[in-house]
Amino acid sequence: SFIKLTKFYPKHLTGLLMCLRTHHAPLNQHLHRISKSLTPSCPHCPNTDENIHHYLLACPHYQKEHHVLTNALGRKASSIPYLLTDESAIPRLTRYVNATGRMKTTFSEV
Repeated sequence: SFIKLTKFYPKHLTGLLMCLRTHHAPLNQHLHRISKSLTPSCPHCPNTDENIHHYLLACPHYQKEHHVLTNALGRKASSIPYLLTDESAIPRLTRYVNATGRMKTTFSEV
């Protein structure tokens, strides 16, 4: 369960995981929906909505960071459910988020 998974995590990491799991992460698609962004588009891919899938798996701007994640986790790195629920994936996901710097204004370093 989520509570068991995050029991010993710091609050800001638990908050990040909750936002990613509920699709309420501070990415433009969600921010646009709540009138906090002028556009739902990715800042690096103008014709693509910036959502969880795009941010974690598809954005070419974060290709280097995703490559590091894939080297660490193998094919499982392309599974969002795995990244957000597996205890061994969380530290790697945290490194990815920190390396991209995309969530820094909301979560600082996680």
